[in-house]
Amino acid sequence: MLSFIVVAVLILMVLQLIEFVAAFQSVSQLTDWKVQYKHNPTFSTKFMKHRTLIYMLILILSSSCATLNISEIKNIEKTSFDALSLNPGKETNDLRIDLIRRTNQESVNDSTNKIEETPYHPIGFDLGNGLFYDLNENLCLKIDYLLGYSSDEDFEIQITNRPKKNKGQTIYKFHSDTLTKVNLQNEKSHYLYHRVQDSDSISYMYKKRMKYALIENDSSMIYSGKRRYWDVIHKLNENEYFLNKKRRKENYRITENEIFLEKDYIVCLSNSNKTIEIKRQGKRRHKILYTIEKSNEKTYIYSPKYNGLKIERIENSMLIYRDKTLLAKYELK
Repeated sequence: MLSFIVVAVLILMVLQLIEFVAAFQSVSQLTDWKVQYKHNPTFSTKFMKHRTLIYMLILILSSSCATLNISEIKNIEKTSFDALSLNPGKETNDLRIDLIRRTNQESVNDSTNKIEETPYHPIGFDLGNGLFYDLNENLCLKIDYLLGYSSDEDFEIQITNRPKKNKGQTIYKFHSDTLTKVNLQNEKSHYLYHRVQDSDSISYMYKKRMKYALIENDSSMIYSGKRRYWDVIHKLNENEYFLNKKRRKENYRITENEIFLEKDYIVCLSNSNKTIEIKRQGKRRHKILYTIEKSNEKTYIYSPKYNGLKIERIENSMLIYRDKTLLAKYELK
């Protein structure tokens, strides 16, 4: 349908261009086209029509390139997802693919505002199928799940940004409880943290300074500083957790096929377990933000207008597309 519209607009443009040339020739005695535009009504009318059609074509072409392949999504052989879950979890390496990234607006001066992404929080909830919702309200997919490795064991991940243009390569290497990041352009290695495990906690250290500690037991998960607890996820029952935060209680609960994340989002499993929907909660009705569907090799995360991500798995690597643009390649070494 979209290609038909583009062809139709092209035909119209050709016809209008013919008329435009004819109008131009009819006033050829005026050598300056600006004078023609000003003094000749026929010329100015054709000029405006021609320019409008050009704008329409640009708009249609840009919109056609700004979505995923709709036909590809509608014709995939869908495979089933695992059941949803709601379990306290962690993601401490910042190896994630953002689905919903919270932002904050800060005032720079009287006339300028700056929008910044909210930092990742290392703890939150594992929702099943690689989905992770952290305590700063960022929803993502975990790279370790997508590539099938454990973030608690040694690993090496190479990330290539914009592979077609080779915009940079980075290696994350976790070895002997230490995470380093290497920029392959300048071959500089950056030490990020090392872990120290005690009987009931894991401390994340930067040299001799403790960044934070995680303490997990049957009834809670604690995100702690050196002297006090910062955030605590409490277990209320098998299907519900809560978090005391700034004089208010935030609740997280799971039913058979739905997860309620505070009063913000709902994650739903439907269509015989072949579709996951992410919705924003509303007072009267909920709004679908993203639909997730997958085949054996590809996963699609798309909005109602088919904007979004495609993740293509190829052996020990995966390609990440935003709409039709290849953003990154992740390789498990």
